[in-house]
Amino acid sequence: MPDGKSVVLVTIDSFRTDYCGVAAGDSETMPTLAAHAEDGLVFENAIASGPATFESATSFLTGMKPVERPDAAGGGREETKSHVRKHMAARRSVAEEFSERGYETAAFTANPWTSRYFGFDDGFDHFEDFMDGDASSGLLEGGEQKSTIGTLAMNATNWWQGQDMFMSWEALADEITEWTAEAEAPYFLWVFLVDSHLPYLPPATYRTQSRLKTYPANMGLFLDRDLPFESVLHDVLTTAYENTLKYTDEFLSFLTEEVGTDPLFVVHGDHGEAFGEHGMYGHGRQLYEPLVNVPLVVCNGPSGRVKEPFSLSRLPALLGGLASGDETVPDRLTEPYVFSSNRMPSVAVRGRDWKYIWSPDEQELYDLTDGEDEELDDDDLRTIGQDLVDFYRGSQSEKERVVEAVSDLAESGRV
Repeated sequence: MPDGKSVVLVTIDSFRTDYCGVAAGDSETMPTLAAHAEDGLVFENAIASGPATFESATSFLTGMKPVERPDAAGGGREETKSHVRKHMAARRSVAEEFSERGYETAAFTANPWTSRYFGFDDGFDHFEDFMDGDASSGLLEGGEQKSTIGTLAMNATNWWQGQDMFMSWEALADEITEWTAEAEAPYFLWVFLVDSHLPYLPPATYRTQSRLKTYPANMGLFLDRDLPFESVLHDVLTTAYENTLKYTDEFLSFLTEEVGTDPLFVVHGDHGEAFGEHGMYGHGRQLYEPLVNVPLVVCNGPSGRVKEPFSLSRLPALLGGLASGDETVPDRLTEPYVFSSNRMPSVAVRGRDWKYIWSPDEQELYDLTDGEDEELDDDDLRTIGQDLVDFYRGSQSEKERVVEAVSDLAESGRV
């Protein structure tokens, strides 16, 4: 029998920190998560590696940010699906690490970006992605939707060929129950929920407003991510989103009862969600706090609150360390600053109370104690931020050169 504590990891899609109640201590929206936070460990500055699932999940399961490669024609960036698949094939995931330690492993994911098509099943003894078919086409990148009637119809019915992105947690519940009843400890269980992903459509028992309001509001997002008629639709969307979180909290209650108090129980967001900040709704295009500062709560382990920045790319090390009984791991994995990036390309450096965002056309500096509405006038801190961005981009470029050189050798038959 392998040594170590069982681990349950729950990833919640589009999970925004200031809406779940944990940061402010408000338990109304998600009472189960609030109870876990009160007794457990809360990371106040957990930062996603990117503002979309394909950028974040690849990192928080492997501990490394994907490396960019040129496309097959030798110019431009590699197509996103190929980008994700190659990364997952080349890196050891946290599931593989637990499997090598003798853990029984299982995953239940309703998000197609974390399906077996991309290699997320590696290391899992049981993997259920609820995909139907090859899933080689149909998903749009980074949560962005195009304003065409055909695309709108596709998104309103099926986000990915063979995948139901409207899948509720209740559709996963029976299979999770069956697996946990038979699993031998120690085990690693990963569940990825999409109930709070747009469109925000809570079930009837959690609906507090008419579908005559919520459907047109969600349709407005699909037509234009800048949201037409914002003054009318904003509150409809945020209310619907909060209701999906209340429903998601019911799953946390269900799973807590299912697994008991023995396993390490970890809940986090893959990325956040924007509701009008800097003119955006949804996710994928920006690196502001609502999109990358995510909830991270650990229950049945150490307790307290961690204020220093913590990158979700350190999640594999956190889970492995806590499962082994090392309660000093959280403090050792925090850093003075962490990075987020997307493929636009943009890079953000996140300190404990400041943030610098670089993009090719603009650079921004914020004092996070004042929010991100007005830029901070601090030339010294701006220089530090730019130096750190240059270091990050240089490091990524070096990795890209190494990967390209190895690929060239493989194609030449010399390795």
